[in-house]
Amino acid sequence: MRLLIFGSVAFLLMNGVLGGVVRAQEPIVTDAPAQPSGQVGYIPAKSYDEFRREELRESSRRSRNALIGTSASTAVGAALLFPGLARQCVKISYSAYDEQLQCTTAGKVLTGFGWPLFVGGVTGAVITGIMFGVRKGKLRRLEHRMAYENSRAIRWDPASSRFVF
Repeated sequence: MRLLIFGSVAFLLMNGVLGGVVRAQEPIVTDAPAQPSGQVGYIPAKSYDEFRREELRESSRRSRNALIGTSASTAVGAALLFPGLARQCVKISYSAYDEQLQCTTAGKVLTGFGWPLFVGGVTGAVITGIMFGVRKGKLRRLEHRMAYENSRAIRWDPASSRFVF
């Protein structure tokens, strides 16, 4: 019986607290700003090279971020792996050909977490470094070609309504 009374009091309190919250029932409608009649905005179409340049900039930014992330993983893995191997693990020789690495519990944990982070980070940093270099090279060559074409080509300038060199 107490649980029923407690539950109904809690329900009434929550209903009273949340009942005062304003909830939007209808969407807010805003009118678009009116453009002056007689003026039509000219929006030039982008060329393939401009789209390609935006795509290469975005992909090189993603590659740079991946390179930073994998380098950070390498640093964290090295910070865990090397102290664990140097201070927490000992090589024990049973005979001339039989050596075994024995680690304390802390050494096992440090090397267990550090080894995959270090190896994965080094591998990822090499791969993303290559990808970043290739994408930046493509972007640089594209921008150079676009600048050369713009400087040498005759083109229509819509602002002045004439051909420019």
